[in-house]
Amino acid sequence: MKLIDIAKRIDKSKGNESSVDTMEFSSEFNYDFDYVNQDRLKAYWIGNWYCTDSYVGYRMYFLDDEPVAVSSQIGRKFDETFEWFSKELALKVRDYLISIMPDSAEEFNFKLCDINDDIGDSYKISFNSEILNPERATYNGEPIKILERIKENPDWGIDQQLKIELPDTEQKIIDINEIDFKFNLI
Repeated sequence: MKLIDIAKRIDKSKGNESSVDTMEFSSEFNYDFDYVNQDRLKAYWIGNWYCTDSYVGYRMYFLDDEPVAVSSQIGRKFDETFEWFSKELALKVRDYLISIMPDSAEEFNFKLCDINDDIGDSYKISFNSEILNPERATYNGEPIKILERIKENPDWGIDQQLKIELPDTEQKIIDINEIDFKFNLI
């Protein structure tokens, strides 16, 4: 699936909206941003999961309802990494953030991506304790029902086995790496 298609179809409901922490852009734009409560820059989950005590995953950012970037954070101890749909859009976001924090910014480097890039239709999760949206799970392209998260190491939360039910009601135990989770689209 192309990022442009995701931008057109992403679930923009309050339930799928992710908070935007303006401080997260400090290293991206080489500028010391403070947290500012604002409503023009918004983020929505493309796909997300739970890591210990935080939501992580893939987000798409919009400035005034225009798609500007995607980001990923694969674990709570990992930094959020951004890819911008164009240099102009990155500068537009930087200028907006600077306008709500009246200081001057230094030069910055950022990673660009093409909004027409095809990134597939789904994402993977590493551990069964991270599942947030079991209804989005698929196995070999077919929707499945997750019946049980099998706990092999209950003290660690790093379990990978699941008991699932296939569309034909057959049940089997598989590794979470064999499952895909569909993007949060409407």
